[in-house]
Order: sequence, then C-alpha cells, then structure tokens
Amino acid sequence: MWDSTRPPLPEWIQDLYSRLETHIHTELDQDSLNRQQAVELALQAHPEHNLTHEEISHAITRLINRGYLYEVDNRLYITEFRN
Repeated sequence: MWDSTRPPLPEWIQDLYSRLETHIHTELDQDSLNRQQAVELALQAHPEHNLTHEEISHAITRLINRGYLYEVDNRLYITEFRN
C-alpha cells in the first residue's frame, strides 16, 4: 500500500526501502527484521551518503507512516511485496 496523494519520498529513502524489501524477501529465513538490523543494512548499502543512525531511523519512520512498512514488537515487515 503506497500513498500516492503525497509527493514522493526522497530517492535515498526509496532506495533504502528497495534494499530492505530485497533483503527481507531474498536473504532472510523470516519475513521481518528489527530496526537495528535495518539501520546496519542501510549503513552498509549506502556508505557514500554518510547517513547517521538518526537519519536512517527517521527514514524508517517515514516508510512506516507512508505504509511501506509496518512494525510489530520492534520487528519491521514489508506491507506488500511488489512483483
């Protein structure tokens, strides 16, 4: 579920989402990861951006608020996998 009535998210947040989606879908034995894992994955995926933990955490919150992710018991889940 993606909210199309708002302006698009910044490209680096969309890139982060794509990386999280791919990682959860193809590299994990479970369907979620915790916030710390998501932050570490983002830091590894985009070292050139020099993002802080706080910036990545903010991006994750924006993805949750926009409906890309949802969180249960500190676990992040993809709302809907794209084909």
